[in-house]
Amino acid sequence: MNMGRIIAVAKRSLLELRHDRRLMSYALITPIVLMVLFGLAFGGHVQDVKVVVVNGDGSFGSEFVKNLNTSTFSVSHAGTLEDALNELKDGKCWAVIYFPRDPSEGVKVYLDRSNTYIVNAIVSGINEALMKTLEENGLKLPVRVKYTAVYGSNAKFMDTFLPGVMSLAVFIISMVLSLLSFIGERNLGTLDRALASPMSEGEVAIGYSLASGIIGTLQVIIMLTIAVFGFRVNVEGSLLLSFVIVAILAIVGVNLGILFSNISQNEAQAVQFVPMVIVPTFLLSGIFWPVEAIPKYLRPFSYILPPTYAVDALRSVMVRGWGLGRIWGDVAILLGFGTLFLGLAVLNMKRRR
Repeated sequence: MNMGRIIAVAKRSLLELRHDRRLMSYALITPIVLMVLFGLAFGGHVQDVKVVVVNGDGSFGSEFVKNLNTSTFSVSHAGTLEDALNELKDGKCWAVIYFPRDPSEGVKVYLDRSNTYIVNAIVSGINEALMKTLEENGLKLPVRVKYTAVYGSNAKFMDTFLPGVMSLAVFIISMVLSLLSFIGERNLGTLDRALASPMSEGEVAIGYSLASGIIGTLQVIIMLTIAVFGFRVNVEGSLLLSFVIVAILAIVGVNLGILFSNISQNEAQAVQFVPMVIVPTFLLSGIFWPVEAIPKYLRPFSYILPPTYAVDALRSVMVRGWGLGRIWGDVAILLGFGTLFLGLAVLNMKRRR
């Protein structure tokens, strides 16, 4: 391997990319759009959920209503249970909270479960208000469970969500960028001219990987900046280590794009690989829900997706505060994926030659 030739290929590739406004816009603007859209769309909390209260009990029901979170709930009252249930059936509210005249009957809650996200917020809010009301009346449950966080004691939803979004966006954008740019080089004939020179297939592939990897690194910087300063994501561990993890994933995506571009005959064929990667990555990498929530017969597919390991490592650093000594296994697997994809791309280039 001649390092001078590799750097020359990388420089020429970066110059070509700089003059391609379409790809440059895709490379630098798309990460910003994705981070902002995901952060704003998923960063909110359930608010102003309409519930109807029927209070036949009197004082306890009134105290309970006062303890409901006013941000989460929009409370109205009905004279009878029948009237309240009619509102629920007509879709005018999400829940009916009924306090019977006889307190021994307990509190009854009727739910519209057509949206589980809203229902979970209702149940959580009702339980919280009930516990607070009982304590104010000097009542205690027979057993109370006390939860102590070992990791993530101050973690917010965005602290665990945005690391997954960063991993998804960097992986997909880097893959598509390298795939399109490599196909473009081949269509222009510059790739064939490079291979006709004394350069080896490995030097050409590594040069392109280095160039796209630099662009991927810029994407990582943009995304981390938006996450930390835009959405106030807490980073318990090393910010530098977080950057390195996502940068390695970007290079893995770049090498996968180079591999796909070598397998394809033209740009149309190459683009067909994109949904084949995006859909499994979106669903199975633990980005939006944990791998433990995926059916057992699908989990093996999770472990052949590079973002699975990046998401796990990134959350461990950013939320748990772990260092390299605790996540080296994930990092090693990511490096293995990158090497494997680049090696297969080089072998395919030799076969085509």
